[in-house]
Amino acid sequence: MALTLALFTTAACGGQVTTRPTVTPLPSQTPTATIAPPTVIPTATPDTYTPPPTATPTVTPTPVIYRIQAGENLNIIASRFGVPHDLLRDINGIEDERALQVGQLLLIPVGGWDGPIEPTATVTPTPAPVAVENVYFHPSPLGELTILGEVSNLSQQDLERVQVRITLFDGADRLLGSDTTFTALDVLPPEGRSPFVIFFPDAPDEYATYQAEVISAAPAYTGTLYRSLEVTEVAEEQTAAGLLKLAGRVRNVGDVEALATLLTVTAYDQQGRVVGMRTIAPDPDRIALGGGEAQFAVDLLAAAPVVTYTIQTEARRAAPG
Repeated sequence: MALTLALFTTAACGGQVTTRPTVTPLPSQTPTATIAPPTVIPTATPDTYTPPPTATPTVTPTPVIYRIQAGENLNIIASRFGVPHDLLRDINGIEDERALQVGQLLLIPVGGWDGPIEPTATVTPTPAPVAVENVYFHPSPLGELTILGEVSNLSQQDLERVQVRITLFDGADRLLGSDTTFTALDVLPPEGRSPFVIFFPDAPDEYATYQAEVISAAPAYTGTLYRSLEVTEVAEEQTAAGLLKLAGRVRNVGDVEALATLLTVTAYDQQGRVVGMRTIAPDPDRIALGGGEAQFAVDLLAAAPVVTYTIQTEARRAAPG
């Protein structure tokens, strides 16, 4: 399996982050990422707000993406989908039809679609600055592929519904596979981080490059967000088999009861890449105000030796009264 990778990046209730003291990691070998705007979802609306009626949008025919099969040419494909040969050629920017390759993707203008439509002018929201970082590829002998990483919130606002997409390509930049996932934290705090993991049960035999991108991120509704939690008395053990065992306590240092408390553990290797993550609930997950505590224990099997880790908390505040 080819593991020489090039990175292209187009780029949750948060609480205390506990970081284990560690040596300074070596510079990551992951190529430098560049940031591009993600898709921004409108800000979440509190339950008490009733939005005005929304007009039903007109359905526009959607083009089909088709992969060229062995023995096919542009005439065959145009005939199969009932579209003009010249239109198919022009939309895909094909100058020499003899250069078409098996597996190449074509845009098929079906359903009366005859090219780009001038969009209606709308107000474009300012994209949230986010970045995919510290990506780690972990193939297994069974042909599975696990990809771990984290999203950094480079802004000064809370973000939610942060979704990541990983796409794999071969040496000719042909698409091999793609999948999406959300970050572990529901709400990504300002200048904070949250891990993610994507699993390909049947990884391609060869992949030369990949693209990691944040495809959505929305300003978070923080009305029920609760961050007044502390992680204390953490005991750590690492086994020869790569198992990281952590146990400790979570204390509520605020004046509101914490509900649905969760802890997210992120493990890093010497190069600062994410090599393991897990989210658990303490016992109990409802923690009394003014110093109430809960216990936690977590076993995390990392993909590489762990040099450092973080523990992040998230919870919802109890309603008054």
